[in-house]
Amino acid sequence: MEDLFIGLFANVGVILLLVLILRAIKKVDLNLMWSLISLGILVCYFFALFKGGKVIPLDMLFPDMSWNWSGKVAAIILWLVVLLALVKFKANFRIADAGFTFRQNESSIKPAFTVMCLFIILQIVVSLFWSGEPNYDLETLLYQATMPGFDEEPMFRGILLFCISLAIISERYNLGGASINTAGLLLVVLFGLVHGVMFNGGEWHFSFHAILLTGGYGFILLWLRERTGSLVFPILAHNSVNFVGQLI
Repeated sequence: MEDLFIGLFANVGVILLLVLILRAIKKVDLNLMWSLISLGILVCYFFALFKGGKVIPLDMLFPDMSWNWSGKVAAIILWLVVLLALVKFKANFRIADAGFTFRQNESSIKPAFTVMCLFIILQIVVSLFWSGEPNYDLETLLYQATMPGFDEEPMFRGILLFCISLAIISERYNLGGASINTAGLLLVVLFGLVHGVMFNGGEWHFSFHAILLTGGYGFILLWLRERTGSLVFPILAHNSVNFVGQLI
């Protein structure tokens, strides 16, 4: 567990360095309180994800499970708790502010659906070139079709995006109809780093391929979130891509 947080704080340190550089050149401003809140949520998220089995021991009920269902369920419970805390303590907060709404921005469904389809095609191409022989079972397909999107999207493209946008204050930029700020882009970088830079067994493990791929995927998911104003398309896209990637 110590190795996990060494890697996490190293990745957060990279983001902090980028923020300080951007602040020095007057591209962003910082809010210390929301910065600490965002960091606290992130740490709690990874703790829930990797220690969730001690709180929600699903493996005791289903000992043959090969995927981290317990951790994902614990992470989902965490974002629900954080969402309720924001509703309770953040003045004028609406859950739609963090993307928790079925309502889509005007004229956003068609471009979002198009991008999602292209995203799935991209995953098929990537899987054909880099994946080995397909190796899956019913549990794997069910897990990939549900857990990644319902866990990571409400947290990364929902709650964390909302909180970090209050922590790192910047202009917004129109990218293909999506209003994206610096906080969102930095969250994309972090999303790539936590998948590609890890500390394990006293050694650093670095995968440029993983950083580039997950960072790129994170940007597409961010675009879908900001273009539609909702988490619906990011969740659908994330689960679809994971499901298709497992099949090929």
